Amino acid sequence: MSLEGDTIVFENSVRNNSEPILFNEKKYNFITDSTSNGGQFQSGQINFDLSTFSSQNYLSLAEGVIEVPLKITAKLTTIAGGTPGNTACGIFTAITKNGFHQWINSAQLIINGQTIQSQQPYENVSASYRILKNWSQDTLNKWGKACGFALDDCTGSSDSTSTYANDSGLNNVAYATVANSVRGLDTTNYQSVLYNKGTVDRATLINSNAVSTTVPGAILGTNGIKNAGKANVAVSASSNSPNAVLYSQFIMATIRVRDLFDISEFPLCKNLKGFMYLNFNSTQVQLTGNAGGTDVATVVTTPLTGSSCPFTVTINDTVGINFGAGSTTQPVVTIVGTVDGSSTDAVGSSGPLLSNARLVMPYYEANPNTDSALSKVQSFKTLEKIVNPFTMSAGEVKNFTITVGVSNPTKLVLLPMWQNLGGATNLANPEQSVFDQTPATSGVFAKLDNIQVYVANKPLFQYPIQYDYEHWIMNAVQEGANAGLVDEMTSSLLSSQLWEQNHRYYVFDLQRRLKSDDGMSRSVQISCTNPSSTFGMKVIAILFYEKNWEMNTATCTIQSA
Repeated sequence: MSLEGDTIVFENSVRNNSEPILFNEKKYNFITDSTSNGGQFQSGQINFDLSTFSSQNYLSLAEGVIEVPLKITAKLTTIAGGTPGNTACGIFTAITKNGFHQWINSAQLIINGQTIQSQQPYENVSASYRILKNWSQDTLNKWGKACGFALDDCTGSSDSTSTYANDSGLNNVAYATVANSVRGLDTTNYQSVLYNKGTVDRATLINSNAVSTTVPGAILGTNGIKNAGKANVAVSASSNSPNAVLYSQFIMATIRVRDLFDISEFPLCKNLKGFMYLNFNSTQVQLTGNAGGTDVATVVTTPLTGSSCPFTVTINDTVGINFGAGSTTQPVVTIVGTVDGSSTDAVGSSGPLLSNARLVMPYYEANPNTDSALSKVQSFKTLEKIVNPFTMSAGEVKNFTITVGVSNPTKLVLLPMWQNLGGATNLANPEQSVFDQTPATSGVFAKLDNIQVYVANKPLFQYPIQYDYEHWIMNAVQEGANAGLVDEMTSSLLSSQLWEQNHRYYVFDLQRRLKSDDGMSRSVQISCTNPSSTFGMKVIAILFYEKNWEMNTATCTIQSA
């Protein structure tokens, strides 16, 4: 057998190197949303009319990128009473959870009257799964920072110390140190013991101080920072004045279309027609300081739109919220994070980078022979999904029907999260935590026991299993060419430690079937056990299934195949 390198050298030598140039031009165009007014999105929805792109050139929907304006503000809505102190905010008061896709709750795509993907909640969880499954380390290097993506790595490895610590990282930190009845589990604020690299990476990249004394501020000027498309924050002086705006942050979030929709096979086409609808997550958080002004006493989280809280809050005397204690009543800081391109409540030199949302897409001008080859009826597949969350009480054995029937199921994905960690009674929906990273991560060590999946009432496994990292590798990722020997063709971003600690996605491959079973409706059920005798669990279950299409790429006429 020839060595792999020898084979490549031989093929490069004998292949036809006089292949024609396929396209004579590739350019980018963008359209703006049809829902914003003066930078504000009142409906909780972002709509794009794809017919605005209508062109005699070939559009590549899978290469599209969505740009969305985000705004997070902190306001002193109740002042400290009696003999008060002032409340202040630092530049890291709010930090986005992992990936700007966390701001998207549902995503619908309609092409020429056909629904390619319907609106289902927790699209941010589906997108996280796609990224963790499909991205390689090379993709992470190219797109991670642009998409606000940095893994929440709490493995306890710190770059700033060379000493051994037996009480750091999620494996060894004391539970009482990082969890309490007010915050629940907090994987944002306890950097001295958790060293959450993802939070630090996102904060230092996205929370850029819009003042003239920083390097970009001195070189570009504060207005130049915004003109360069750089996310920015600003804080005001400490205050005990009612409704004083203490903090504002403005971001131009970048989200890849292929991370929101399973359309990797969607062909190049002319005369694109249709609509893209995005419903976003936005949240209001009210934080009341404690009597000593050293911590938060109560947390009230109110979803404004969507299902999840897309950001976390930092309580810190220097870089986060520093409550000014009152002798009679305590201050309340209200933080609002939403999709918004207006300058309302902007502090200092901070300001929006966009006044509306944009969809950027490349188009190709084909050479005559290429155009002839592309203009045809093309068959392709997309993935649709059913999202069906369920809960389990402590120690419960659960038998749950995901669907009573769907054609061509391919993958079942489960994301388990603990409820009310630390005794926090307000976290029955842990995805709304402002201190933990869920649902960008699973619950920490969120294990499911004795798992069995039934497809058309047939068990997937001979016996109920204990799912581990090996199953994730077998069911979810591409191990590389030649039985995993060519690393350049691998995918997945998770090490075994990251998966085991706080990225426990349970993935089951359901696509194996007989040809005669194609198109037949099949039920899907799950049986599992919550191993904790103390905490309940919420599980977001996502079932992907195939849809087959035929498209005339010259006219964008599409029909179900």
